[in-house]
This record gives sequence, C-alpha cells and structure tokens, in this order.
Amino acid sequence: MLISIDIGGTFTDFVVLDEGLNHFKIPSTPSAPERAIADGLDKESIKVADGAEVFHGTTVATNAFLEKEGVDTAFITNEGFEDLLFIGRQDRPELYELNVEKPKPPLKRENCFGVSCRMDRSGEIMKEIDKDELERLAEKLDEKGLSAAVCLLHSYKDAEQEDKIGEILKEKEVPHSLSSEVTGEFREYERGLTTLLDAYLNPLIEDYFSSVTTILGKEPYIMKSGGGLERASKVRAVDCLYSGPAGGASGGAHIAELLDIDNIITFDMGGTSADMAAIVEGDAAWKDQGEIGGFPIQSKMVDIVTVGSGGGSIAWRDEGGALRIGPESAGADPGPVCYGRGGEKPTVTDALLLMGYIDQDYFLGGKIDLEYKKTERAIKKLSKKLDMGYEETLKGIFRVANSKMARTMKRITVERGLDPESFSILAFGGAGPLHAASLAEELGMEEVIVPPLAGVFSALGMVTSDVVHDYSRTVLTSLQNFSEIENTISELKTGSEEDGKERLLLGLRYKGQSYHINVPYTTLNETEERFHQEHEKKYGYSEPEEEIEVVRIHLEIRRERQLEDIPHRTEKGPHPMNRKCLFPEGWMKTEIYYRKYLQTGEEGEGPAVIEDENSTVLVPPNWDWKSTDSGIIEMERSG
Repeated sequence: MLISIDIGGTFTDFVVLDEGLNHFKIPSTPSAPERAIADGLDKESIKVADGAEVFHGTTVATNAFLEKEGVDTAFITNEGFEDLLFIGRQDRPELYELNVEKPKPPLKRENCFGVSCRMDRSGEIMKEIDKDELERLAEKLDEKGLSAAVCLLHSYKDAEQEDKIGEILKEKEVPHSLSSEVTGEFREYERGLTTLLDAYLNPLIEDYFSSVTTILGKEPYIMKSGGGLERASKVRAVDCLYSGPAGGASGGAHIAELLDIDNIITFDMGGTSADMAAIVEGDAAWKDQGEIGGFPIQSKMVDIVTVGSGGGSIAWRDEGGALRIGPESAGADPGPVCYGRGGEKPTVTDALLLMGYIDQDYFLGGKIDLEYKKTERAIKKLSKKLDMGYEETLKGIFRVANSKMARTMKRITVERGLDPESFSILAFGGAGPLHAASLAEELGMEEVIVPPLAGVFSALGMVTSDVVHDYSRTVLTSLQNFSEIENTISELKTGSEEDGKERLLLGLRYKGQSYHINVPYTTLNETEERFHQEHEKKYGYSEPEEEIEVVRIHLEIRRERQLEDIPHRTEKGPHPMNRKCLFPEGWMKTEIYYRKYLQTGEEGEGPAVIEDENSTVLVPPNWDWKSTDSGIIEMERSG
C-alpha cells in the first residue's frame, strides 16, 4: 500500500495504490492543514495498512514564514556581530531604485546576543567559551520562551564551539538550531539567516509532523525542497520550504526517463500559483542556495520558479485601465465565483468555464456544481470596468494569464542559457493542461505531454522518488589540490550514516569570481572540462587558462526505491456531445472526450477538450493529440 498526500493552497491531493488506484482532491484547510489529511482519509474510508509507505508534500513551512507565524527566536553569534542579520548584503532587486526597503528577518534586535568566544578562519580557537556566560544566557532564553539560532564565525571549519553551546541549550531545554548542523557552508549572513529560519520554523514543523504521524498511524516520508524523500523525524524546516512543488519536478524526471526525453519543462498550475522547473538531460535542475520572501536560504532546492497565476488568480482593472491577473487569489475559501461559496471577484477559472473549456457539470468529476449565471454576471461587470466586450474580456483573461506564465518560463530557460524550443512541456495540476499548448505556441515549442493523474501529479511524483541524503562542506582550494579534495570527501562519507548510490559534485569557479557552478566529480581532467563547458553555456564564455577554485563539495547518497508500474486502466463508454468553445479565432465546434474512456492509440486533432476528474486538457486548433499505452497524452503542433 502506497499513499501520497500533497497539500496545496487550494486543494489537498491524494494518490492511493492498494490493489488498484484511487486518486482524489478535497479542499485544503489552511488554518489546520493536517485536518484535510484526516478528512480525506475519512471521506474515502481509507485505513492506512501496517506495512504501508506514506509520502507527504506540504507548504506548511512556507506559509508559516510568509504569514509570520513561527516561534519567537533569539540569534546567538560572536560578540560584536549581533547586527549581522540586519546588515545583510548590498544586493538590490532594482539597481537604480533610490527608496529601497530591505526585508526584515523574523527577529527582534533585543533578541540578538553576542558571546565572548572566537575562532579564526582556519578553524583554530582564539578564545574559549565562557560556560557561565552561556548558562546565564540559556536561562534568560528559557524565561523568555525563545527558540535559539546559533551561528558563530567560521564554524563551517570546526563545529566544536557551536556544539558546546548546543549542549548548554539542551540542558536548559531551549529549542535551538546550530549553523554547523543546518548548513556546512561559508558566508556568515546566508548561514546565519538559514539557521534563524530553521529555529523560527522547526518547533512548528515538528508539531505538524507529529500530528500527521498520529493521524496516519505511521511516520511519513517528506518530500524535500531539493528533491528526494526523508523520514519526517529527520527533516529540518529549511529543507521542506518547497516540499510540494518538488514532487512535481521529481515526477517530471520519472516521465523523462520513461519516454526517453532529455529536456522537459514541468508546468504545475493549480488554484493559487504556477510552478515551473527544468529537467535537463534527465535530471531536475537544482541550486544549493534558494530564496524565500527576499531572503537567501543555504539549502538544496529544485530550481523551481513560481508565479502568482493560478486558476483562482483574480482578474482586475489597474489604475491605467489595463487588465491584470493576480497575484491576489481567491484561494480555497471563498474560491472563484463559480464555486458558489461567496466569491465575487472573477478569476481565471471563471473565464475558462464561460469559454467552454470547463464543463460545469463535470468539475472534479461532478463533485462540485458550478454556478454559470453568477459567473457570467461577474465577468460582464469586469468588462464594463475595462470598457471591453464580454468575449474580448474572456479572451483577454486567458491571454494575459498565459503571457505572464510564458515570461516566467523564459526565466528557467532563456535566462539559464537554455533554448526553450529544445524542450517539451510536461503539464499537470488542475489547470496546467488547459494552458500548456498556448504557452508552447508563445515560446516556439512543439510538444506538450500530459501525464496520467495530471490533477494530482505532484502527489504521484513523490511515489516515484528515491530517499536522498545530502551533505556539503565549504573547502576553498585549488582544483589541483587533489589531497584536500579527497580528504574532505572522506570526511563527508564518514559523517554520513546511510547506504546508497553516491554522487559527488564540486562547486567550481574561476579564481576571483563570486559565484560557482556545481559540476559532477569524476576525474580532475573530466571535471575541469565539464566546468568550462557549463561556464560557456551559462555565461557565454570560458577561460581554459584561468585557475579553477573549488568552493564546496557536495555528497549525495541516494537509496533507490523499487517502483512498480503505476497501474493504468481504461474503461469503455460514450464520450460527451461536442460543444462550442471560445478561441482567439472565435467560437468553434469542439470535440469533447472523457479521458477515462480513451483507448491506447486513440488520437485526434484540435480543437478538442479532454476531461478528467481532476484536470482538463485543452487541444487548440492546429494541434494533434494521441493517447499512449501508459496513459500519457502527447500533443504536437500541426500548423
């Protein structure tokens, strides 16, 4: 028995494999996310078997940070560096903006404490810890009910002093995070901030995972931001900030392998946002430093770009009279106008219903009745504000939403030195397959792939993932310093407790540069050659004569799970009658299909709509489609 649960902003998705396949969605419960898990299991009368494996992706950590709902936290560092996290970096999102307002960390200045110990950059202790001083500080934190983030200078070189502080905090029962345990990387600001966020969120995440474990009756595997699974008890808060979207990227890598396709853009569009990631040469692109709320996070993350353009994104008129989409979303409650739960502002989903792309009687397989007349009135009200015709407004909402997402898709292709025309789009989520072909046309792409269970594919992607452990260490040495590289690798392997398939990567840069590129480590010559190639691809040039510096060493240990084929079944039954749908060319007679009745090899041409319980596929004019034996729908441009 396999159970996978993905909690999103609008819906919570379930995939259950147990002598057959069951998949469904229920509305999320943002105030208590774990309640949706209990509700879904009860609604479908699912009992978790003793030997079951459970996988879980969640946005709880992300939402807690963005909504400032973490625990009050203290920051402990070396004396004289108490303002480190408020000073930050000089980076600016807009270089010439004069009125820059830096984001403020979730930290009060009076909760920043400097301790009188010191270590130099080589890891040698210059001044020992004063135990009495630390015990007094620990008692003070305990009295104030604070969690603690500990980040000492150069502790990535030697964790001895941080470990001693951790022991004292543990004795006084103060929840804490040590930078040497959270991240083994240099750069004090980024390391300190990452540790702060871990301490700020970890108590909340531990309570949440404990509640989920109680509901399920067993400890789940958590999808980590960097791809790969880990037991809930071993996952840090900063490692699951992008837990849910990473499941879709992992599933995309599985589909790429299944179809023997090198390059895929995963496109996951739900009710609140759209997430995109690149699968390059079969692997999900990742980065060793991500970002949340304008803050850098030293944690491995799949390179996912998110845009506030989901089915629930609200359409509105700006001060200049132009039509805008999002970032405000109707969310799960009240949701789009057509849900009939009190929403009054028109959304993308409302436009898709009125354009004929969504069947008001078959939304979520007919589980939710959509209100057509009320939705029509809301769109007409917006069209009057815009001084546009009713049909022009519908097409405008669809076009603006697509343009916004196409610009985002360029960020993970063109801005990364990748040609979008060499990629296929893997579209999933409730709304992704409705928009994918239009995005492909705008970017010059020729193929769209819609996987089975598209509406719950991020949950399915977790089932296809392996258990992954990551270890990293800053080294700062020449690539030719073979002995130091090998010694560090040996230390990383000694510090790991897991068995599995090992992969080594070196973070390399030309000496004098600020940023590095992670390159697989095989032999020194091969690694050097690969670095020059990757630098050329990313920056447009390479310098073979320049000295190469190693910044970091990354060890990945992967325990591959034995994945059985996902069962795919088809039924026989009649497809619905065709209906009129609105396209840029106008209203057109459109063939309608039920995906559950599609047979292997069945094909057709657009315009067509293929309806599933949890998602809908739109095949525009000048596109062809085909259903494969694995339940995948392949779409290609024909004109």
